[in-house]
Order: sequence, then C-alpha cells, then structure tokens
Amino acid sequence: MNLFNIIKFGLIFILLSFLSILFNIVMGFIGIQFFYGTIVALLITIISIYFKVILPLYIGSFFGMIHVLEWHWLIATLICLPGLLFITPNLFKKVFNINTLRSGNNFNFKSNYNSNFKNTMKTNVKNEDIIEGDYEVIKDEDKK
Repeated sequence: MNLFNIIKFGLIFILLSFLSILFNIVMGFIGIQFFYGTIVALLITIISIYFKVILPLYIGSFFGMIHVLEWHWLIATLICLPGLLFITPNLFKKVFNINTLRSGNNFNFKSNYNSNFKNTMKTNVKNEDIIEGDYEVIKDEDKK
C-alpha cells in the first residue's frame, strides 16, 4: 500500500468517527427532548459534554432513534454500540484503581510471596507475648 492511501484512509476514519459522535450527540438531544423537554435536554447535553460523561447522550440517542426516527432497535443498537465500546474503558479507569488491577495478575507464586513478605511490617511480637489487662502510662521523660 502507498503511504498516501494510508493517510487518506486514516483521515476518512477520523472524519467518520467525528460525524458519528456528532450524530449521537444530536440524536441524544432529540431523544431527551422527546421525553423531557427542551430545557432538560439542553442541560443534560451541556453537562454531559462538560464533564465528559457521554453515556446519557448515548441512551438518549438510542431512544431518539427508536421513538423519533422510528428505526428498528437493532439498527439503533448497532449505531450506538461503537461509542459505548469506546466509553467503557474510560469508565473502568475512573471507577477502579488501575494500579491494583495491574499488580493483581501475577501468577508467579515465588516472586509474589517475596514481594508480600517485603511489604509487611516486621515485629518480634507473637500472639503468646501479648498480655491482656490494664496498662499504665509511664513517663520516661523524668529519667532523661
């Protein structure tokens, strides 16, 4: 393949992705407007774009395609699905701590045991050495 064809394909893909996102935002506004009115649709659209949480707009887009445009639900799902697939990893990053998820899949038991052993606090106290009862605070400052 020619380098010019690769660049042309990339630009077409970027343009189609942008038009798809724009279509879903507009259809989300129309779908929310159909059920809740113009003011609520405008507020949800602005808040969703400002906070970068596009899920309400995709839900509104799905219902807008079904009820306003009267498309089949399968076509509406296929149009909304790529955006939801791109949203999902970002939601997982925000909800879960990625650092603990990366270190949780270590199947080498020897290195996992050694790393846990190094992270524990070393003490010489055993369970038999702990004496239960009333304790008195001793001020050692007078002896210094």
